[in-house]
Amino acid sequence: MKKQVLFKKTAVAILASAVMGSSMAAGEFGSSMTVEKRIDNKAASAQVSVDRLAEQTTDLALEYRNTLQQVDSLRIYNTQLERQIASQDKQIAESSKEMETIDETEKGVLPLMDEMIKTLDEYVQLDIPFNIKQRQERVQNLYALMDTADVTVSEKYRKILEAYQIEMQYGNAVSASSGTIDKDGEELNVDFLRVGRLSYVYLTVNGKNGAYWDKTSGQWAALPEEYLDSVSNAINMAKGVATQELFKVPVPVTEAAQ
Repeated sequence: MKKQVLFKKTAVAILASAVMGSSMAAGEFGSSMTVEKRIDNKAASAQVSVDRLAEQTTDLALEYRNTLQQVDSLRIYNTQLERQIASQDKQIAESSKEMETIDETEKGVLPLMDEMIKTLDEYVQLDIPFNIKQRQERVQNLYALMDTADVTVSEKYRKILEAYQIEMQYGNAVSASSGTIDKDGEELNVDFLRVGRLSYVYLTVNGKNGAYWDKTSGQWAALPEEYLDSVSNAINMAKGVATQELFKVPVPVTEAAQ
């Protein structure tokens, strides 16, 4: 009887021990799972951090390369600017020398141009009086041009040469025009004929009277009757209403030429 009771106690003890062992094993397993989950969570969090750092490192590397490229570009740009500045400095220096040369040239050219205008003015006054108003006005315009500050010296010189060329062309042309002339206080309608600068004559509208410009006296002189028909034909030829042919006109000769 005592043996049975002892056996039962022993069995109960073994069973209790087994249950306690099982409970302890289950507790330890649960703890291991919890730790593993924590480790996994920390590992995932660490991976995220690593990935973030990797991305940041990549961005920084790209930014660094871009910065290097910008530095290279700025270095090249600065080099180009230095070359341009050096070229501009050279041009400024050359321009300064040219300005000095121009100033010296103007000092010699301006008096020459004034003298050319005065000579042209005297020439027009002493020349036969054709287109006299137009020619005198051209000379006066040149005088005014010389006092104009906003016109370059080269343009002033060009205008003077242009006036000289026009005067030269007058000596190579035969022209006819109509106008009026004051004769003894009476205004007459006449036709003028100019043969270069050799002869300047006019005929009245009826063709019965005329005169030629006498350079020696500086006055009109009566046109000899023998020239009337020839001068009339020459006027028609100059106007384009008659065929070209030879004609004769009086050619005054100065005393020096005689």
